[in-house]
Amino acid sequence: MSKKNKILVVVTGDLPNKSIGASTIVFYQFINYLLNKNNKVFVLSINLKKIRKKKIDNFLKSFNNSNIRLIETVYFKKFFDFNRYNILLKKIKTQELGNNTLKKINKIQPDKILALDITAASFSKQISSKNLYIWLGDLNFSTIWYHFYYNFKGLLKFYVYFFYIKILIKKWKSFYKETLINSKNISGTNSNIKALKKIGIISKYNPYPWPNFNKIINKEKNKVPSFIFFGNLNGLGSKSAINYLLNFIYPAYQRIWGNDGFIIYVCGSYKLPADFEKKIKKLKNLKLMGFYKDLNNLASSCHGCLFPIDVPVGNRSRVVTAMASGWPIIAHKNVSIGNPSLVSKKNCLLAKNATDFSYYSKMLYENKNLRKKITLNALKTYNLYFNPKKALIKFGNFIDE
Repeated sequence: MSKKNKILVVVTGDLPNKSIGASTIVFYQFINYLLNKNNKVFVLSINLKKIRKKKIDNFLKSFNNSNIRLIETVYFKKFFDFNRYNILLKKIKTQELGNNTLKKINKIQPDKILALDITAASFSKQISSKNLYIWLGDLNFSTIWYHFYYNFKGLLKFYVYFFYIKILIKKWKSFYKETLINSKNISGTNSNIKALKKIGIISKYNPYPWPNFNKIINKEKNKVPSFIFFGNLNGLGSKSAINYLLNFIYPAYQRIWGNDGFIIYVCGSYKLPADFEKKIKKLKNLKLMGFYKDLNNLASSCHGCLFPIDVPVGNRSRVVTAMASGWPIIAHKNVSIGNPSLVSKKNCLLAKNATDFSYYSKMLYENKNLRKKITLNALKTYNLYFNPKKALIKFGNFIDE
């Protein structure tokens, strides 16, 4: 950055973290970059529950930089001034920041405000609309629809709640437009760009900085065709993927390798929805591993990583982790809508349907050279776009505008 600035960073939910989480890791990278450029960073943390002092101290110490200060942690029972019963009657808006909080911020007189996602952006607008820079993750009005779709498709509830959801989505779109208008916006997923343009908001896609925590392991693969799926098991991407895995990929694998001829490991934090967990336990070739500490070793023994995420929303950090770690990627083609750096048969294999998934899985199992080619190209792509050294240059250009 060309000059030192006082930058207010507004975050909601968990504090940024060097190595835990998804968006929290990305936010940590942004703050660390600002500090490394000799800016003074003031963090406003807005939360739903009290954060222990030890956690706050560890957060501040983790940067090893005296130019960061947590000016306040603000607590609300809920971020938004509505509930599911009155939302159709009310305008969507965040709770009001108190006068004491606004006075503390005015005393600092920040040169710029960086709001990390839409809720933080709405709170930030109560402070100032000038020099407001907003980073966006998945869009609420998109995720609401797909959560609804995967939770209720095929059920009577789908038709009962359909119009309620449609009205809810319309209200969220109005909230986004009002919050983002006249601000500088970037998105961590390419799928946002078109959706935001439809409501009159311009945003640029910037691949997010994602550190690589895994050392590439060159080891012998399992003798049995082995594949792995991992991630936050309760998130939207996993709902989409597990549904696809159980209903389409598993039967396709049975047709190729028989009932006992393959293994699919399912790893990740948080619990699966109960109906998915019940189905998985009945399928002997699916191994539910839960949170698996040595994921790198397990994934490196498999022939490929499965990402059958057909929901066209988001830029999945689990895919970027696989790119950086040397794990061959087989993904649904919709994954590339959020991450356009994925090119089938170059740095991954993109499948249109279950037939493609099974065909590509067989190719990776049988063809060591193909695995090598795809993983090497994926690592090159990661270094070009997502390695913090590269991705933070683009972020710097954005915050310097």
